[in-house]
Amino acid sequence: MDIIKNNCHFDQYDILYEGLATRLVPKDNYSTPVVYTVTTQETTFALTKTIDLDVCGYKLSQTEHPKLFILQTEKGRTFKTRSKITVDNLDIFLYVNSKFVYVEKHIKRQLTQLYRNLMEQKCALEKQVLQNALTLASIAPDETAYRIMREPGYTAVLSGEALHLVKCIPVKCKLRHAEHCYTELPVTHRNVSFFLQLRSRILTQSGTIRDCNQLLPVMYKLHGTWFRLAPKPVEVIAPAIIQPMSHPVWQYTSSSSLATSGIYSTEDLDRLRAHIMFPVERPSIVNTLARGAMGNEIPAGSISLSNLLDEESLNRIADSAGKRVWKGFVTFGSASAGVLAIFIIIRAVKLIIDTIIHSYALHTMYGWSLHLIGAVWSSVTYLLLHLGRRRDPKPQKDTRTTSPEEPPGPSTSLPATENLLPRHAQCIHKCYY
Repeated sequence: MDIIKNNCHFDQYDILYEGLATRLVPKDNYSTPVVYTVTTQETTFALTKTIDLDVCGYKLSQTEHPKLFILQTEKGRTFKTRSKITVDNLDIFLYVNSKFVYVEKHIKRQLTQLYRNLMEQKCALEKQVLQNALTLASIAPDETAYRIMREPGYTAVLSGEALHLVKCIPVKCKLRHAEHCYTELPVTHRNVSFFLQLRSRILTQSGTIRDCNQLLPVMYKLHGTWFRLAPKPVEVIAPAIIQPMSHPVWQYTSSSSLATSGIYSTEDLDRLRAHIMFPVERPSIVNTLARGAMGNEIPAGSISLSNLLDEESLNRIADSAGKRVWKGFVTFGSASAGVLAIFIIIRAVKLIIDTIIHSYALHTMYGWSLHLIGAVWSSVTYLLLHLGRRRDPKPQKDTRTTSPEEPPGPSTSLPATENLLPRHAQCIHKCYY
């Protein structure tokens, strides 16, 4: 977006990242630009500051990307509240270019660290060599000269606190076969016997005699080949070379999240991808919906109805369906309650009538007593009437005789049990038994 002076339309800006960042500032070379880097799981970028711009009281740092700016702020003083980025403001080319810039900055930083690490190790090694050489200056000036110059043909002369390095003139010499073993190498120069010093290769007229030992012989490297002097020179296998024991401390740091992170989050990239692919997929989606509306089969997995309804709509549909179901339950419950009330009323009336009849029957047999309480329960009433009948005396046989002239007429007397109860009680008794 183009920056216009005195433009305070903050709604035209979108916040891509809000949080802590690493600010790389050069120590000595102030001409090197300042670099801001962020490496997280969702956001990865490395932007170089070019110039500063004032926008309505805010100091924005413009980067090498014309659409990306950096604002150094503090908590509570925000340029704009972070929200979802509009699809029209997403730039896929800016996203790709930012990754290339990050890769370039990342590789440059790693190579700089590697070079610095190598130079530090080299300087430390050279410093140690010089310190050792200066320590030997008073007792072994030739060795000191060799360590400092790193090649043979030099000697050193210690004068007070100063050390003078002297370069000798190189001459040709020839190996000489001696009768004894020497620490130095026996040679001849212009038919004169000399001894070649160790490492420095300086010719001296006297040598150091030593015992010849086959286990620990004197060895020299001549023209790239190792020889053993015992005292005659014999070619031998090259000895093992001592290697430095220091290990490199530099290690390449890989940007593991570069493939999935950038200046945009995964959600923003998904919305941008959907925005780009919508015109391409729209005809097929419309065709599929039309086929479904016509009653044809919709392929599984092609269209999801969950994308057509948001969460609020689904909640509203669920609430409406729940209210309808609950209303049906309430209507059914009201009707069921009415039917149950009618049934209870009928049962109550029947209970009252049965209680009255049972009370009358028990009163006829027992009178006013506690037995009337059993009239509430039919089974208790039946039991009390049965027990009361068993306590009654057995009826007496009729001893009245009839004359032969008078035919026996119908008997108007009742059995003893029947005489004890009124007629309606007899009816009840017969109905029960």
